[in-house]
Amino acid sequence: MSEHLRVEVILDRPLLVEVQRIADAAGLPGHTILPALGGKGVGGYWSEDLVTGAQSKIVFMAVASDAKVRAFLDALEPLLDSHGLVALCSPVSVLRGAKFD
Repeated sequence: MSEHLRVEVILDRPLLVEVQRIADAAGLPGHTILPALGGKGVGGYWSEDLVTGAQSKIVFMAVASDAKVRAFLDALEPLLDSHGLVALCSPVSVLRGAKFD
């Protein structure tokens, strides 16, 4: 097993293309997109808007080397406040670590 970092970003679906561009530029080897059904933040409760998708939120998740995740987070930082993103980062142990370098 090898040590890597897992990064998760909760974002509005319309920002996905920009976050993917940042991930590619940082060299993240891959990512997974998960639906976010609802939650509560500084602005109160929110839930998936199934009619228009205007409030649609997703979770972007990736595992990569420390350097690549930090490059991704550094490039993502300007969007955190301007778009109300939530970014989480935690250490993980992975099998076949070379897939995440």
